[in-house]
Amino acid sequence: MAVNQYLYNRTILLKEDFRKEIFGELLLKYNWKKLCELLKITQGSIYRYKNKDVAVPEAIITKVRNMLKIPKERLEQNTIMIHAPFEARAKILDMGRTKRIQQLKEWKKKLPSVTTLLEKDRINVERWFERYASLVNFGFSKIECIVKRGTRLIIIHKCWAKGKKRRFKLILPRFIKLDENFQYFFGLWCGDKAGGGRLGILNKSLELIKFTKYFLGKMYQKSTIIVMKSSKISKVPKFELNIDKIQEVKGMAGTWVLSVYSVNGILKRFFDYLLVNLDKVLELLPKKNIFFAGLFDAEGNIFLEDGTVRWACKKLHEVEIYKKHLEKYNLFGRYDGSNIVSKNVNQFSSMVFPYIKHKSKINSYNLMLYGKGELDERFKNILRAVYQNNNERISDLSKLMGKKKLWAQIKFLEKHKYLKSRNYPKIMNITYKGLAELKGERT
Repeated sequence: MAVNQYLYNRTILLKEDFRKEIFGELLLKYNWKKLCELLKITQGSIYRYKNKDVAVPEAIITKVRNMLKIPKERLEQNTIMIHAPFEARAKILDMGRTKRIQQLKEWKKKLPSVTTLLEKDRINVERWFERYASLVNFGFSKIECIVKRGTRLIIIHKCWAKGKKRRFKLILPRFIKLDENFQYFFGLWCGDKAGGGRLGILNKSLELIKFTKYFLGKMYQKSTIIVMKSSKISKVPKFELNIDKIQEVKGMAGTWVLSVYSVNGILKRFFDYLLVNLDKVLELLPKKNIFFAGLFDAEGNIFLEDGTVRWACKKLHEVEIYKKHLEKYNLFGRYDGSNIVSKNVNQFSSMVFPYIKHKSKINSYNLMLYGKGELDERFKNILRAVYQNNNERISDLSKLMGKKKLWAQIKFLEKHKYLKSRNYPKIMNITYKGLAELKGERT
């Protein structure tokens, strides 16, 4: 039985004239019904083997050869190729894959330019979708109908999901306003996007999660909020919002993160399209500084020790685009291999900071400029060490804390009057402001 199954899986490609000849002889010798019974195949298969340039299962060829008493040598002379099962499948898949890739490339070239989608203060999503629809219909998906209802496009389509063909309803906004909300969200999404066919973000900040939920709602999207937690921890904090699901992730870096998203592959593809055309999109945005506020809330950090602001980015082609547009605001200082760094805090204060929503980053920025806010634990640890060891030199404090260098952190604490020094080498003492910080009393 195993051998027969293998033979049915193997296929033989015969010369066209020979293939037509042998199946023609069979039809003269037997009627259709009888031949179907003998070969255990349908009339359609017999017709295809006789008239189409296709490979025939080896088991069928073996039966035909015995029925017509075809010499082995003659069969070999008229054989073009024998396909093993995996070879046949691989060849067919490769041919199909190449054809699909080429077709997709051709269709993607026909997508409209971003410039043609811009209409005063909005971007025309519907015009993009008219061209993109052919890509949705390509393969295993099929759009059944599209309904315009006010400012919405309602799309009914079928596609394979969990091994079955299912019907889905998706909603697209026909237009998206190029307002502050969109510009901020686009920057936030570029930095912290969720994966797959989900439009949303991953972040620990409740402010960013709440804003994203609000913005998705403005685009008629039903959103889901989940907590992704490491398998190394047993519990996650309680949150001031409704959590739909807690998902455990093995090997996760960190402890937990929040994700808010809408499952809408088509809308996600629209944002992917904007990202591919990032440079042109930034040129068209009326207030791209708000985009950089969103990007900062996603990927930015404030380095208190040297008084700089930074946007983390390792994709060099995006770095070049960001550099070009940040230079227009005089906000590009240098790229250190991981971060775009700027020392122009005055320009950042006027152009970017007013639009930041991330509370801990607002706190850090106020600390950097004014020395007001809650200190990170690394600074509080220094205050505790100085309080417990007054009149110690910085080098001795470093040894006590097991730190090689404390100069930059102590300089920041001294600048904002949490510590004071005297003599040389410097001897450190804690101030009333530093004591108030340790007691939780902000001044």
